[in-house]
Amino acid sequence: MRPFFEHKTKLMDHFIYHTSLIVTSILNLLLAVFMLWKNNKYRKYKHYYRTRCLTVVWLVAFGIGYLLHAFFQWRYSWATAASALTVSYFHIGALCFSWGYTPLLNPKYLTKKVIVRDLMIFFTGLIIYWTVAIAIPYAPILTIFSFGFFFAYAAYIAFVFYSTYNRITYRIMKMDTGNVIGFIKWMQACCDLIVVFGIGSVGLTAAFPLEIWPYSLLLWAGFGMFSYMVYSVNKYATVIDSTKDVLGH
Repeated sequence: MRPFFEHKTKLMDHFIYHTSLIVTSILNLLLAVFMLWKNNKYRKYKHYYRTRCLTVVWLVAFGIGYLLHAFFQWRYSWATAASALTVSYFHIGALCFSWGYTPLLNPKYLTKKVIVRDLMIFFTGLIIYWTVAIAIPYAPILTIFSFGFFFAYAAYIAFVFYSTYNRITYRIMKMDTGNVIGFIKWMQACCDLIVVFGIGSVGLTAAFPLEIWPYSLLLWAGFGMFSYMVYSVNKYATVIDSTKDVLGH
């Protein structure tokens, strides 16, 4: 009887995981459509408009990534490829965070040098992630090491963001600009969620490449994080004129 129940549990885990992939993919793509709705009216705010566009790219990358997981089902047949796919769209998310959110605090941050550097890191990362997957189909230990490249980049951009955040926050607090202080507080909450979810999810992927149930939880946790991220970016529009003078947008 025990093997029967174990088999039934695995089938249920597979059903929940596969369904969660499809549903959260659709929900993320709908969030992207929502972000695109009336997006053009913010074109005059260059940095904010770019953040909205990069958020859309971020959501679409995850939505497509989830659909690819659902279609190929590599989690069952090619674990290293499933992990490589996951870290690939998470790296796209890290790129969007670096280019979209840090410039909201420091409009001078995103230079051509930064763009070239981040693209070189991204393509180097893709080579590392997929070389491990293609060369050795089952290599959980090597997968963990290859993910170290992503963690190093994610830690660096998080450090840059929070360094910028702390410097700008101190300046704004001294100026005592009320509604902008509110923006700073909920922006930190949003970015804290992004950093914890991004690094934590990839860490879980590296640690449990063959398990299924953690990913179902992560998919829904991710949708919650993305929903709050979209809420935060849209909320920024209500104080953008105030921040324009303070932050230089």
